[in-house]
Amino acid sequence: MSEILNFLTETKVFYLATVEGNKPKVRPFGFVMEFEGKLYFSTNESKPSFRQLKANPHIEISAANANNEWLRLSGEAVFDTRPEVKAKLFEVAPHLGKLYDQPDSPVIAPFYVKNGEAEFCSLTAAPRTVKF
Repeated sequence: MSEILNFLTETKVFYLATVEGNKPKVRPFGFVMEFEGKLYFSTNESKPSFRQLKANPHIEISAANANNEWLRLSGEAVFDTRPEVKAKLFEVAPHLGKLYDQPDSPVIAPFYVKNGEAEFCSLTAAPRTVKF
């Protein structure tokens, strides 16, 4: 899991794909953390991504780095709004304080990936898959 977290953290921006109806929707994300052995991301209950994930929790994330390596991550989003998760979000990303009054804001919607699979790829090596 640390390899996945490091790759996403180092790329700074990665792209989360959801589905709305039968159409893919992709948007940039930049927050990721590990908590209790799970890979967490977060959205906001007012965003379309939240509604899309509630309707269909299957996601795919794509990230690439300057070394011509990329990561494709898939799994199911499971929302986890426990206070300790939100507190960890604020610890990992203090800039959230500028967006939300406090960690217990009801609109913050953290989620972790269940049944995750990450495929590491490059132009020079065979793909390698890590399940988590």
